Amino acid sequence: MRARRELYGLRAFVPGLRERHRLEAMVGPLGYWNQLRRYHLRLLCANGLRPGHTLLDIGCGPLQGGIAFIRYLNRGGYTGIDIDPVRVDTARSQIAQHKLAGKEPRVFVSSSFGDDELEDSTFDYVWASQILYYFGAAAMARLFAMTQRRLKRDGKFLGDTFAPDHYEFTNPEHPGRYVRHTYESLSTLAAQHGLAVRRLGIIGDYEYPKRLSLRTNPLFEVTHAGSAATPG
Repeated sequence: MRARRELYGLRAFVPGLRERHRLEAMVGPLGYWNQLRRYHLRLLCANGLRPGHTLLDIGCGPLQGGIAFIRYLNRGGYTGIDIDPVRVDTARSQIAQHKLAGKEPRVFVSSSFGDDELEDSTFDYVWASQILYYFGAAAMARLFAMTQRRLKRDGKFLGDTFAPDHYEFTNPEHPGRYVRHTYESLSTLAAQHGLAVRRLGIIGDYEYPKRLSLRTNPLFEVTHAGSAATPG
């Protein structure tokens, strides 16, 4: 473990690794960049994403998953939003570095889940990876309202939350640091916006790195109530 920590520390200074260290530090954890990039695409494809679909990536950051999505999707298929201008600038630099401008991805700074920037755009998929536990009930209501308007009739919103036994909820030293969302609470809120929720196991089922504790995060699918994507 000590050797691993020392290696991570050196990466901040070794030429050629400094930039990777900077990217990883934006989203964490260190040392799993390529594995997590593959995980993002694997999870979405396992749940039906195909090259001809359109994807809205909420909290896209420096495109840890975004680069894989841009490569996979047809031209104009990828849209990423993030509240942090530094991360969005980095995302745009990543697009240029990987010579993907020809795929015409869109990346925006947004504090409105894209509503103020995306005009009449709609999407086959909306992806929110490891960010829902930052949103309280009011923010989740805005997110579901946006989803109701922008998700295509047979589209899917996919996102994960902390497991019920996550240490932030059990450790008294960190009360209220994150928001606990359950299947029941998400279902109640989603129903208010004409949406339905179902469980899809845990993100570890999609080869999220086994060494990381967040692999037990439950994954949820949100669809329009009564759509073909809604079970039963």
